[in-house]
Amino acid sequence: MSVIYLIRHGQANSQGEDYDLLTPRGKEQAFLLGKYMASNDDFPDKIIAGTMRRHKETAESFLEGVRSVDPKKVPAIQPDFFHQDSNWNEFSSQLWKAYSAYLAGIRPEFAKSLALFSQVRLKGGIRSAALFFKLTEEILSFWREGSYTPEGIESYAQFESRVKLAYTKYFQPSSSERVYIFTSGTPISLTLNRMLKQDQDMFTWMPWIWNTSLSVFRWVRGAYVPISVNFLPHLPDKKNRTLY
Repeated sequence: MSVIYLIRHGQANSQGEDYDLLTPRGKEQAFLLGKYMASNDDFPDKIIAGTMRRHKETAESFLEGVRSVDPKKVPAIQPDFFHQDSNWNEFSSQLWKAYSAYLAGIRPEFAKSLALFSQVRLKGGIRSAALFFKLTEEILSFWREGSYTPEGIESYAQFESRVKLAYTKYFQPSSSERVYIFTSGTPISLTLNRMLKQDQDMFTWMPWIWNTSLSVFRWVRGAYVPISVNFLPHLPDKKNRTLY
């Protein structure tokens, strides 16, 4: 029976210049997920990851966790086992920067929030996260409207189209019984909206997808059925859970 595990990357470097790499905590989260799954005999038959560094690092740390339980159950890293697909990538950091600069020039309240976020970002914490998600929600809503797209930036229609291609391709019955997909919060949000047949905004889930959370879908009677959503069985201690 085919099962798909949709997984957000581990905590990334939100306080540094390069967000596209994991923090030590992010690697530990992914390692613990791999260890937990292997301990429950849920060994991967196939790994799919976006092409971003944080996706690959999460998959690699996950596999280290699997190997810590039973190294013999992890096949060699070859295309038929480990495959990267850019359709699972998050929107680029340049999109966030381009739209934040544009909106700051036309919306005074957005400009004030952006300036405050610049002051507190390096400190991290709840205030920084809350401001980031507030700004991101406004950016994504404006991006989705499609009234303005900066040069060189992916449009929302293009983004939605490629994510749809990704889940259409992989959410099919497969000879690979357990497929693990490592991606980011926004592609997961769009996929959950589709799989759960929700009518609200496409980005509803995005701020609430935990790092290394599992959303599990099992093939039953000709369709994938959601078994669990945004689940963290490997991180029972709340202090180890992160959203940003």
